[in-house]
Amino acid sequence: MGFLFVCFDLPVVEKEEMKMANNFRKDLLSLGYSMLQNSIYIRPCVTYEKTEQYIKIIQRLAPCTGQVNIFYITDKQWSNSVCIEKFNYLPSKYKKKCGENAEKQMTFW
Repeated sequence: MGFLFVCFDLPVVEKEEMKMANNFRKDLLSLGYSMLQNSIYIRPCVTYEKTEQYIKIIQRLAPCTGQVNIFYITDKQWSNSVCIEKFNYLPSKYKKKCGENAEKQMTFW
């Protein structure tokens, strides 16, 4: 088992670019991804075949501008990660929306 990371840098200067970026974020949430940071989303993947399916979906959903990177890390690598969250941290509105479903899904695994 492992985790699929989707990291992106999308232009948001024009109104249409902002709309495409926000739709991409919403698409990721609807696919069961959780927001780690504003432009980094993660989801668990049990098999490499499932990972390949999600990569194809992301390739189809990615906006026509900007850059999207996809990484796969194992459960062991994830267990060695470190999160430093300061006292006055304010999570993004997207993080609030994905919290419930992500927690249930992570508990399942």
